[in-house]
Amino acid sequence: MTGQHPHHVPAPGEPSVPELEIDETVAPRPEEEAADLARAVPDTADHSHD
Repeated sequence: MTGQHPHHVPAPGEPSVPELEIDETVAPRPEEEAADLARAVPDTADHSHD
């Protein structure tokens, strides 16, 4: 839930359950946000010798 407080009370006409974005078929898992943040900075290190 982006930008919603845990005690959010929907306004008239607002759905009580957040709707999925058009390109989403399943709700995002909490760890996906952490992974997105980790991918925001490119990993340019040389991993060829690992």
